Amino acid sequence: MADNISPLYISPFLSAIAIKYRQTGFIADQVMPRTPVDRQTFVHLADRMEDWITPPDTLVGRTSQPHQLASALQNPETMSTLNQGLDEPVPNQDQMNGPTESALGRATQRIAGLIELRREIRVATLFATAGNFAYGTTLTSTAQWSDYTNSDPIKALLEELDKPFMRPNTLVLGQDVWTKIRMHPKVSLAVYGSVQAAGVVVTREQLAAVLEIETIIVGQGWYNTAAKGQAKAKTRVWPKLCAGIYLGQNGGPDSGNTWGYTAQFGSRVAGTIVDPDIGLFGGVKVRAGESVLEKVAAAEFGFTFLTAVA
Repeated sequence: MADNISPLYISPFLSAIAIKYRQTGFIADQVMPRTPVDRQTFVHLADRMEDWITPPDTLVGRTSQPHQLASALQNPETMSTLNQGLDEPVPNQDQMNGPTESALGRATQRIAGLIELRREIRVATLFATAGNFAYGTTLTSTAQWSDYTNSDPIKALLEELDKPFMRPNTLVLGQDVWTKIRMHPKVSLAVYGSVQAAGVVVTREQLAAVLEIETIIVGQGWYNTAAKGQAKAKTRVWPKLCAGIYLGQNGGPDSGNTWGYTAQFGSRVAGTIVDPDIGLFGGVKVRAGESVLEKVAAAEFGFTFLTAVA
């Protein structure tokens, strides 16, 4: 498919690869679910929290009119999804020496993977920003959950879960935090109910049941933080944090009933652009991308513990 403006030929085959491809251990789509928008520019509407928790007089006289709500949307924000994409040159020589679909498909997968990696980093950065949560703290020293003698993650989490306007239904942790917390003696004690079980590894489902939340999501991805040309430096995408968020079923630009969402215009696409200057026989540039914007909709619906473990 092509048009009269863009030299990009959008390939249904390559687009299907780009849409289907998912990186193992990445959680951005789970913690900031995608919501379709009709145009790249859209309006985000946010309710005033006080309009939901200030009780009006609801008594109606026999012939009188009901009281009228004076609620108003907070400053509607005009926002735009941002285009995220990459190119990879594929010489015709590569296609001449093997199946065309194989060379182009591999390039599409690499691009899709790196686009997802960059999205994962963006979302993890939002979670690592204290201002995106109405509640929470940065743990230090003996309060960190890696201190198995002095810290008490169960007590800390139960107290924090009660603070947001909507009780969080989802716990989001970096892998480093999950590894420590699932072996914490006080967590094991809360799950298994006996001192003898202290230190026994617990599952996500067991901890979720104790905390009375729906799910626990763990970010496991890695990325390279070294400068180009230097030895690789493997680093966790998700820092040592633990956040509780309320994720609503219909959260999006028209409803603030969720901690955060991702506005998505269209779907992920992939295609080719002919480039005669690639190699001796020319080639194509494989291009893939998407148009998205990650938005924190209601900081009041979440809490965070930064540097939860040492």
